[in-house]
Amino acid sequence: MNSLNYIGSKRTLFNTILEKCLQNIPNIEELSFMDLFAGTGFVGFNIQPHCHQTFANDLEYYSFVINQALHCCNYTDKIRDIIVELNQLPDVCGLVYKNFSNHADCERMFFTNVNAMKCDAIRQHIQKLHDSGSIDLPTFYFLVASLLVSVDKVANTSCVYGAYLKSFKASAEKPLVLVPIHMRNTIRVAENRVFNVKAEDIGSAGADIVYMDPPYNNRQYSANYSPLNYIAKYDETTELTGKTGLIDGYNRSSFCKKGEVIEAFKTMIENIQAKHLIMSYNNEGIMEYATLKKILESRGKLKLYKIPYKKFKAQMSVDVESVYEYLWFVEVGVSGPTEEYVV
Repeated sequence: MNSLNYIGSKRTLFNTILEKCLQNIPNIEELSFMDLFAGTGFVGFNIQPHCHQTFANDLEYYSFVINQALHCCNYTDKIRDIIVELNQLPDVCGLVYKNFSNHADCERMFFTNVNAMKCDAIRQHIQKLHDSGSIDLPTFYFLVASLLVSVDKVANTSCVYGAYLKSFKASAEKPLVLVPIHMRNTIRVAENRVFNVKAEDIGSAGADIVYMDPPYNNRQYSANYSPLNYIAKYDETTELTGKTGLIDGYNRSSFCKKGEVIEAFKTMIENIQAKHLIMSYNNEGIMEYATLKKILESRGKLKLYKIPYKKFKAQMSVDVESVYEYLWFVEVGVSGPTEEYVV
């Protein structure tokens, strides 16, 4: 699959997560799996072949669109042909050009003018195809998701969209080329479901296994990836504010607020009805180890894997260059002492 350049992505840790899932969850191939903070969808998409059914949820709309494509739409010859057509469209001066590229009426430099206009042309045509009935909703989500991951490859940022660079980097000057977000054609689309709600409100949606990868710090994803939400929604009535064009009233997650995270986490854990809970968290997260452990052990027996890994360069300090990813497994309704391992 093609995915976003994303803070907190589990791309490098997925093989370890999968290995521990297969070790700790009997008959996983017969069970359903919920990715509760889905983000780029990397975990849920790649665990599909090992489970009977997959669900995904994320509060951010761009993530909802991406996960719709990953869980509810197979790649087809029709999609292939439409992508060829979309890549041949003439440029259009639309909302992305107006608000996120540098010209007389806008100083923002998230995209070059050419790539912004290309993005506008593709996004507008996808909307026309859907509005005319030429494509169904799953195909619409697939094409918009493909645009999001494709335009991200030419974004003029260091990683997140909290700021743009003052000059265009080499990758940002490459031409935007729409590529499919995935090419899998064996997804059980009739059985999978994707949600767009707060994690503490959804419960498990009936899943046997619930995987949680909440934010670790006070950086709000809705602010860091605001332009992607704008492109996904593509609504000219959406108000943008400030130098970087944040969507007015963007989502503010309680999991990013030190004064609210514990209560939000308790509510989430209490609401989940599942056989197995899995939790990824960072040892530098705003919720302390002891608090996290106490809440999780209220639901069952714990097993903790501590996975050391190096920080991204942008996150490094002079004192600490590596951190631990905590990977918790909760066997719901079972009692016993906590087991801890270093991977």
